[in-house]
Amino acid sequence: MTSVHAQNFPVYNNFFINPYLYNPAEAVTDYTYVYALHRQQWTAIEGAPTVSTLTFNTMLNESRAGFGGKISQYKRGLLTTNDITLSYAYAMPVGQKNWLMFGLSGGAISNTIDMAKVSDPNDPVLLEYAANNMQPVSSFGMLYRSGSGFNLGFSLPQLFPPKFNNPGSFTNTTVSPADNVFVTVYYKRKVESKIVSRRSGNVKRKVKTKETIAPLEFYFNYKYSKFGTSQFELLGKLNLSEHFWLGGSYRLPYGLTGNTGFKINRLILAYSYEPVNQPEEGFSQGTHEFMLGLRLGQKKKFKRVAPVLRSTLTKNPAEKHTARFQEGTADPNEINKTESANKRYFVVVKVFVDFNQADTYKRRLQNEQFNGDIFYNPQDRKYYVHVLETTKASEAHEEIKNLKTYTKIKNARLLVVTGEK
Repeated sequence: MTSVHAQNFPVYNNFFINPYLYNPAEAVTDYTYVYALHRQQWTAIEGAPTVSTLTFNTMLNESRAGFGGKISQYKRGLLTTNDITLSYAYAMPVGQKNWLMFGLSGGAISNTIDMAKVSDPNDPVLLEYAANNMQPVSSFGMLYRSGSGFNLGFSLPQLFPPKFNNPGSFTNTTVSPADNVFVTVYYKRKVESKIVSRRSGNVKRKVKTKETIAPLEFYFNYKYSKFGTSQFELLGKLNLSEHFWLGGSYRLPYGLTGNTGFKINRLILAYSYEPVNQPEEGFSQGTHEFMLGLRLGQKKKFKRVAPVLRSTLTKNPAEKHTARFQEGTADPNEINKTESANKRYFVVVKVFVDFNQADTYKRRLQNEQFNGDIFYNPQDRKYYVHVLETTKASEAHEEIKNLKTYTKIKNARLLVVTGEK
């Protein structure tokens, strides 16, 4: 009897685009994604492994739950493995910007033998194997995701102890959940949209940038296998623009891989090539992997823990003096800098031309536990009802974002006032 190869899981080069391939906890995503992947290993060698996979995953909007599904076919030699699984994942907030996610997958897996290529199709070992090849399959995964871009993942791809076949003799062996373990650490930071100043000719305008990914991404994977070959992999990805990237990885003990891809609106195209991972030098044209992805629908929102709003803190209204003011959005590049005491930032909710109306609205806000107050501008003779006054632009911007996200106040905006208090 030849040695047993219990690792019945294919390798994916484009896992960094679709990490759900390895970890069911990655089903919680901010968009709905559909991916189709095909991998041809050791091209031009008969019976070389091929993998075809179709996945779907999404998050329920305004929730912390996600779900997904995967259908795959893994061919190598006489054997073909088909599996179908469904996943459920849940994210627990750790503070305001960090998450701890858990995922569980379940389904069925089957192995079939190409009897047309078998010398003795009546072999009782083959017949018994063919009659008992349907098994349940399950996997479990965890993921810690930080707002800084740091991610730490862990998954057990064989939660049930299924029986895997020996490709040499078609005998079975029972595998425990800890016999295959996948660990990943990666850095992928989102750059949120913001208001910036841009000049077009002689005109300077405020424009909102798109949410993007930072130029550099790094990934480290460790796949432990009790019976097969354990693997280390280090990958780097360079986003040359929001539409095009290049990448490369080194997988020990197999060698180098090159990656490239395009993102055009909602369509994602990716390709990878392994030049040296082949059983016999010179007999193969390398390994090719293609991926096609589609992003569906609008961006989903996580249900976060509501923060403590500064505008709900009670304080005695302060007397307001005449001040020179300007209305607009402060330069985001100046947000984290210390502000002058002569510069004040107001989170304005509504503007009135009549004081009685402004006062009535202020009292209504106070009844709703907001710190309602009024600022009068003599230049336009209007009364600005606000819920927060601060000398820090960062606090004002954060409060506006939190009010729009967690309260009924969706029209909060910034008022910048300069002059003596």
